[in-house]
Amino acid sequence: MKLTPFAKIFLTVVILGVLGFTLYMYRGKLKSMTKKKTPVAGSPKPSVSGSPQPSEPSVYDKDSFTGVNSAGQDPPRTGVTGVTAASVGEGKLDRPLIVAINTWAGHSPGIVANGGMTTAKGSIYDKLGLKVEFKIFDDPTTKFAAFRSGDIDIMWDTVDSWAREASVLGADKVAAKSIIMQDWSRGGDGVVSTSDIKSVEDLKGKSVSVIEFSPSHWLILYLLSQSGLSNEEKKTVSLKIFNEPAQVKTAFTSGSVDAMVSWEPFLSEAQAALGDKAHMLVSTSAATNVIADTLVARQAIIDKAPASMRDFVLGWFQGIDAIKDNPPAAYAKVADGLKLTPEDVEAMLSGLKLTPFADNAQFYGLTGSKPHFETLFNSAYQVYRRLGKTQAAVDAKDYVDARFVAALAPLYPGQAVVEPSVKPATSKANVKDKGILNKKLSINFSPGSAEIMAGSEFMLDALGETMVSFGNTYLQVEGNTDSKGGTDVNIELSKKRADAVKDYLVKNFQIPEARFKTLGLGPKNPVAPNTTEAGRQANRRTDIKVMLGAQ
Repeated sequence: MKLTPFAKIFLTVVILGVLGFTLYMYRGKLKSMTKKKTPVAGSPKPSVSGSPQPSEPSVYDKDSFTGVNSAGQDPPRTGVTGVTAASVGEGKLDRPLIVAINTWAGHSPGIVANGGMTTAKGSIYDKLGLKVEFKIFDDPTTKFAAFRSGDIDIMWDTVDSWAREASVLGADKVAAKSIIMQDWSRGGDGVVSTSDIKSVEDLKGKSVSVIEFSPSHWLILYLLSQSGLSNEEKKTVSLKIFNEPAQVKTAFTSGSVDAMVSWEPFLSEAQAALGDKAHMLVSTSAATNVIADTLVARQAIIDKAPASMRDFVLGWFQGIDAIKDNPPAAYAKVADGLKLTPEDVEAMLSGLKLTPFADNAQFYGLTGSKPHFETLFNSAYQVYRRLGKTQAAVDAKDYVDARFVAALAPLYPGQAVVEPSVKPATSKANVKDKGILNKKLSINFSPGSAEIMAGSEFMLDALGETMVSFGNTYLQVEGNTDSKGGTDVNIELSKKRADAVKDYLVKNFQIPEARFKTLGLGPKNPVAPNTTEAGRQANRRTDIKVMLGAQ
């Protein structure tokens, strides 16, 4: 039977209708079959303990750490002025604020302000009309899952980790902001190695245990980026990934790896276990401005209760003052909340710097300087993006809300950033001295003079920015020449050129002169034969050594 044109159209409509109805009825199953699952971010992904971290050469490029390396000048020692007070609104929370912390003394100001894990009558937070409940989340994955689901309002984080987690939240379309800087790590994090490893460059070809995505992971990547190792040499450093700090320590003390990156008390425990066979290679007591702790609030709670956020930050600052006023009482209160001993709390606090209003104002750029939060956040995001560990693209300015710090400016007029001065070097510069970081730089000078030529500023600025990040170190600058010309003339010229490097950094980064040693070696320390132009060019260099402590 031959179908008429009308019959063909009618039959087509019927078939399409049946297919459409079938798809509609089974839409849920089809959606579940095609939807890509979003992994829970947070800390260490499940992995085989000790499996090496895949090499990613681009992670070590200088551009990966441009943010950290343009963090600005040394912290000003004058009072913080010119901070415009912000208006935040009057909304307050009608229930306890749920705050996720971990077993870390950096949370001490909040616990002291609260009079414990829950708000005690007569405590700082109670007098501010705020109820706070602190909950322990030592596992970052569990903490982040609770934050994503809305079970907690504020969570602990480090800025480097927050950059990666913000990327996950960005993909989830969940908004959250850093609202307060808690502390700088000042010795609480570091690298312990076998005693034969004397510098970061000595890690070439060695293995290092670390927890992925932890501040330790960030620290070792940053140290490698600042070293004198080539990109190919950096790739020979094998990062062995573990899930727990105890595993990181055991891998090192058992001899399975050559170094470990972790935090206290695991660093000290590893050194004690191996005695003279191990030592602290470098810690955040030297790399003073690399690891910062922060508290992050969900946007929903910020919008609903901005006055409560302001009072939370104010109580935190007042908690810092209370710790200073009565350390023993504060240590006891924190120890009770974290299930530690007062001695544990005191030891932890010795490895960090609690950051009051002035430090927060500077960190978030409220003083007019470049926000250090922004430089750390964006640098960490770039590093983890290059490792393929991020989801949505994020920018620091969208993941911070400094209004609650700024709102308190009238309460802290003239408060200053207080930093200990680096003791000046007591010994003369010696070419045999070895730094924790050792670089060979080609800085161009006008022929026969100590005038720095245009084009060298980028390299010198990167060097100055390194000095800011490694705030508790000093720099040994060694000028070198080729063998052309008189030896005495070359020695004098190379000393003037080393001094010119020092003078540039002092002027442009306000780094105290006490943090420098300069040495003019002339042709005495060649790294290549002077018989060829290529060799002579290699010998016309400036050696840079970042030294730990005064020597």
